[in-house]
Amino acid sequence: MYGHGHGHAYGMAVIARLECLSAPVTCYIANRMADDSDSHVPGPLDQLVPGLRKKAERFAALPVHPRVVHARAPSGDRTIVLASFAPPVSVRALAAALKPVVEAALLAELSRPASELAADDSQLTALDLYTFCETPLDCRPAFALYGMKPAQLDDPGAHTALALLRREAQLVERDGADGTDEARQRYRAQLVRSPHPLAARLARSLRESAPKEPWGSKPGELARQCADQLTALGHAGVEPTRAGIERLEAVVVHRTEGALRWIEPILFQALCDLIAVAATVTFERPVQWGVCEPDEETKLAPPPVLLAERDGESFHVPLGEHVLRWCVMPSAPGEDIPTLGAWAEHEFT
Repeated sequence: MYGHGHGHAYGMAVIARLECLSAPVTCYIANRMADDSDSHVPGPLDQLVPGLRKKAERFAALPVHPRVVHARAPSGDRTIVLASFAPPVSVRALAAALKPVVEAALLAELSRPASELAADDSQLTALDLYTFCETPLDCRPAFALYGMKPAQLDDPGAHTALALLRREAQLVERDGADGTDEARQRYRAQLVRSPHPLAARLARSLRESAPKEPWGSKPGELARQCADQLTALGHAGVEPTRAGIERLEAVVVHRTEGALRWIEPILFQALCDLIAVAATVTFERPVQWGVCEPDEETKLAPPPVLLAERDGESFHVPLGEHVLRWCVMPSAPGEDIPTLGAWAEHEFT
């Protein structure tokens, strides 16, 4: 069920719990440190395959392992860590297999509840992938699609991730002689953040003041706070319109090519909230906010989602997934990407 937005600036709502979500990806999210147990944590984004949420003692060796771990540096900074335990059949197949796992891992991070963000201000800095098998293919083009480049295995920053993955490798069924628990190659995507001078200040401020309820519980409230704080900082004009979305986009979205363009989760959620308000207030598209309650088992929240209406028919808008692909995933060199405001106008009119 959804909260129903009403047609005035930044919206109010009658709140109801989200009971269905069209999951865009299949992935495990395992937030494990080196001294944790070997039990995995299945994510809320894994509902496409029945039974996937059940604990499996052994995993098949795949070119892209379906479990994701987080490695935390002594400074507190975190890295999303992926693994490959089998050679891909082709570079194209590897690129296709990477897509749902990378997107799931990033969406899980971007959808962290505001209450959790307020208690943990650690920074996500990179996404790493380690291969545990040899392949005759040049896989660099597939990894480059996700901003990943070859990196040193003996880098001190890799020690925690390697410790986690060596244990993970012991849970993987691999036939033949290539059953080593030692990584062969490492690829790393360093996250880039908006260089706008207000981006970091806005993120810090919103982490403290944003509603602590799940996204969608108070439609428009996060967008309103975001707009008010930017106005106080001298950046007025963030409103539920195409131009207003573009004003916020200019602050929080990086425009560099070929890199993962990270948006702090609270700003990502504010951007989604602003688009939802614009959909109903300006673009006159009836929408209902999905209330993104964290999963009781995994404590992970699903990404922002809307239920919209067109010509009397209701349809889901996986808003978090759209914003991720538009604003976070790497863009190709020379690619001319329309603004997110332009996308929202087209989507809801």
